[in-house]
Amino acid sequence: MKPPNRRRDPGRKAFTFLELMVVLFLIAIVTAILLPTVGRTRAHDSGRVKCASNLRQIGQAILLYANENKGSYPRTLYVVGGTLNFSSDASNVATARDPFGKDGLPGRVAANDVTAALFLLIRTQDITPEVFVCPSSNVDKDVYGSVAGISAQSKVSFTDWRKNLSYSLANPYPDAAAVEKGYKTNTTNGAEFAIAADMNGGVGGGYDVTAATERSSPQLMQKANSPNHQGQGQNVLYGDGHASFEQNPFVGTKRDNIYTVSGSTDGSVTTSKTVVGSPRWAGDSVLLPAQN
Repeated sequence: MKPPNRRRDPGRKAFTFLELMVVLFLIAIVTAILLPTVGRTRAHDSGRVKCASNLRQIGQAILLYANENKGSYPRTLYVVGGTLNFSSDASNVATARDPFGKDGLPGRVAANDVTAALFLLIRTQDITPEVFVCPSSNVDKDVYGSVAGISAQSKVSFTDWRKNLSYSLANPYPDAAAVEKGYKTNTTNGAEFAIAADMNGGVGGGYDVTAATERSSPQLMQKANSPNHQGQGQNVLYGDGHASFEQNPFVGTKRDNIYTVSGSTDGSVTTSKTVVGSPRWAGDSVLLPAQN
């Protein structure tokens, strides 16, 4: 049987060459607009993944340190109730002088020094300075001042923590009231306790970690997040050793704001206007130093 003839609908027109070129041109424009955005998204994702890996390595180094120090997390000279310090060590004093004042030699570390506590991991656990640099931040690895003969063993802290450190550590120097409440930084901390995270943004430079609540708008929450990832969130290292990216800082025990001192002694008020200070209850993560 002969198939019926199919005739083109006289009212239907095919695309002209010019129309096809216009469509291709528009596709090229849209692609050119979207490609940088896709590239930035991939770069951000890559930075977050590498940053989380860094924090896991820091967590492993903290655990190794604790195994060698009766379960305690790293800290240097501790004076209960003393002022917190955040040292940089640009002096590059040679190994003839002991940075911690052992064996009767004068030391260079102040009491309650948070950055020196972090630097202990480089001194004792064979962890490299690169691990303390988030690729999404604006800091560079510590090269110890690039002075011949200078190593981590002859230094107390990062050459300049503002230039060589991307992460903040749970305050290892609680005051007497916090100790009485059960605060500690050792291997008995709970799985939800925030041990470390991307750098605390503090207050200033477009950031204000005291301004947000759990119900704040995304725009306000960006100001309370770490500057490492342009306010989009932060990687957090928890007591059980895992690290994850969080979109707000209300992620600690009882959803405590990990970047501020608690507003109460029982964790019922999770944030306050105090950034640098002692924790107030057993699960109160106060991650320091703060960038501003």
